[in-house]
Amino acid sequence: MKSSDETTPREADMTSTADIPSSRELEAEAISGLSRESMMQYRIRKFDIRVQLGRLAVLFVGWWLWWSETLWNGWEGLSVFGVQPFPNVNQTFRTSPAKTWDYFTEIYHEQLFWQDLWITAKEATIGFLIAAVLGIVFGVLFGQIPRLRKVFGPFTILVNAMPKIAFLPLILVVYGVGEMSKVVLVVLIAFFIVQVPTQAAVSLVNPDLDMVARTMGATQLQIFKKVVIPGIMLAILGALRLAAIVSVQAAVFGEIFAARRGLGQRLMTSANMLEYGDLFAIVAVLALIALLLNGVIGRAEQYLLRWRSDDQSGQVISASL
Repeated sequence: MKSSDETTPREADMTSTADIPSSRELEAEAISGLSRESMMQYRIRKFDIRVQLGRLAVLFVGWWLWWSETLWNGWEGLSVFGVQPFPNVNQTFRTSPAKTWDYFTEIYHEQLFWQDLWITAKEATIGFLIAAVLGIVFGVLFGQIPRLRKVFGPFTILVNAMPKIAFLPLILVVYGVGEMSKVVLVVLIAFFIVQVPTQAAVSLVNPDLDMVARTMGATQLQIFKKVVIPGIMLAILGALRLAAIVSVQAAVFGEIFAARRGLGQRLMTSANMLEYGDLFAIVAVLALIALLLNGVIGRAEQYLLRWRSDDQSGQVISASL
């Protein structure tokens, strides 16, 4: 007769798995036990001063090369297979950090600039969200259902291999030069950036985890929620980071080709007017939009992957089935 303290292997496995603390819980327990002085040392170590100083050094070197016109002057002695990667740039096409900063000070109170910024950000964001949803759905379906993947796989590869930019004239004929044509272009480009890694991640989920989950009595829905989703989440979030950046680029390219308003049109106007200080400023604004989208995904990654420990590698089953 078993004692009350004994548990079945299945109950013991589930209990031990559920009781494993997350990295955030372990970190919180470690921090709570530190004194005020030790807390300061912990924060300094977490901040990693050497890394921050390295970043500042890179920024300073880049700014100095730009400010001193070292890059514009070029390095004629440097040649790679007969091509000069850093040629001398004509004075007409040069600009300085001061001219770029002047553009920021001038557009701060310009209402049309904020309208163009909103249009570009809206096109990129809407297209990215649509591409993300469709890419994840079709990636999971193709990864989970082999027969569906075999039927549509060749056509997916064919469309993905086509240069999406070549469809832009047709897209403009169908949807016009308004915002919708840019959204369609973003979806067409960003969709495969999400769909392909998602499908590959679903196909590569460790089959042993599926077997263990079934042995523990999990249903098909529980296996999908507790095994498949955690197993592919890291790949999906990585794909979303890349898709967010590409979405901004696709929206701007569509605006450069044909648009009524948007930062892409401002970019072309500045280039045509040889105002390259303005061009650099607009490029910096576009980079900030992409960084903002990337930051939002980063925060979502911290929340969704909070169950992973910092030194954990590979795939695991979630805490409870």
